[in-house]
Amino acid sequence: MEGSAKHPILLLTVIALAIGCQGGEGREERIAAGVAEEGPRRVAVLAPAVVEMMQALDLLDRVVAIGDFVEWPPEVTSLPRIGAYNMPNLELVLSLRVDMLVTAASEAGREAHKRLNDLGVDVLALETETYQEVLESLQTLGKAFGREEGARKVVSGIREKIEAVRSRSAAARRRRVLFVVGQRPLYAAGPGSHIDEVIKAAGGENVFADAMSPYQLVSMEAAIERLPEVIIDASDNRPGALRGRKPGFWGQWRFLPAVRENRVYWIDPMRLTIPGPRLPEMAELVAKLIHPEIFGSVSVKELGPLTEDVP
Repeated sequence: MEGSAKHPILLLTVIALAIGCQGGEGREERIAAGVAEEGPRRVAVLAPAVVEMMQALDLLDRVVAIGDFVEWPPEVTSLPRIGAYNMPNLELVLSLRVDMLVTAASEAGREAHKRLNDLGVDVLALETETYQEVLESLQTLGKAFGREEGARKVVSGIREKIEAVRSRSAAARRRRVLFVVGQRPLYAAGPGSHIDEVIKAAGGENVFADAMSPYQLVSMEAAIERLPEVIIDASDNRPGALRGRKPGFWGQWRFLPAVRENRVYWIDPMRLTIPGPRLPEMAELVAKLIHPEIFGSVSVKELGPLTEDVP
């Protein structure tokens, strides 16, 4: 999935400066109104999850560059792209006068982060692998930008809405769910991941709740042996990929309860695999897939790209 930006640096710099000026007008209005501003002013964000956290904390006006895989929200997709997690374009970052790079923690990106620190660019690497880490990262981000109260409200809202979904599904029979995040090789959501928490809240039982990590490499044999009653496959992010309620690849195992009962769903990864402020919406969507008799049927649009939600 990883790649690198190939646009001319000069052109990107001009665009970024223009965008920075537009964001500055908003800051000046807030300063004139007596609202104090804290934290870095020119921020590059590599991770999709972190961009959504910035949006939830009303910090998008500080973002001047994004990573190659950021596709949401629409407000930032025209910004300069500075590369992948492990290969940010250092020259471009410096030319854009970035004072902080915010991303998800990654062992692969550790060396690049160190180089940026040495060059005078602060790096904030947030842990987002587990559900609890996502909530803690929102609070860490709020503290870094003086938005502690806003972060507390966002986290509280996430917890309350997910508990509301959990309450609605409490009396339902737990259906066994296989959540696929990669197919060749096969990776499944495991314990601790935000997906695992969403499955539990939605009235499901993760078939790999006993795995060794939040995202586990598993054998096809192990997945089949656990006889999932619902399969949610979010393994393909390519344009034109299969979407909807269809057996697809899994249809060759007709004895699987998920196949037999027509509960195999192909979904755009952005709908469910990016942890952050959309967790309650994810819980409601997964609840529709597991218990449509309680939460209502899902539409094909709800399984497609997030961009389909934009009028």
